[in-house]
Amino acid sequence: MINMNNTFAEIGSVNVHTTTNRGHSAEELVDMAMDKIMKVGDNAHPVIRDQALAYRAQLRDILLFYIRQAMLSERVTMRAEISAEMKE
Repeated sequence: MINMNNTFAEIGSVNVHTTTNRGHSAEELVDMAMDKIMKVGDNAHPVIRDQALAYRAQLRDILLFYIRQAMLSERVTMRAEISAEMKE
């Protein structure tokens, strides 16, 4: 926390994810998203924690499917745009 003349500003945590000579994979993107969407506390009741972890796993699978679909769709769009440019 920073105190500037009785003005308080709190700076949250920052996570930096980098890759070398490539973009992030669908799995890496999903893991980053899941860390923002849902956290399961270590001190939660075991039954609730197990249910939350199962839900998190299902949500991760759904996000992974749609991120992969978006990546494929982007590739199709890029191919179509390049093909159209080559025909001109």
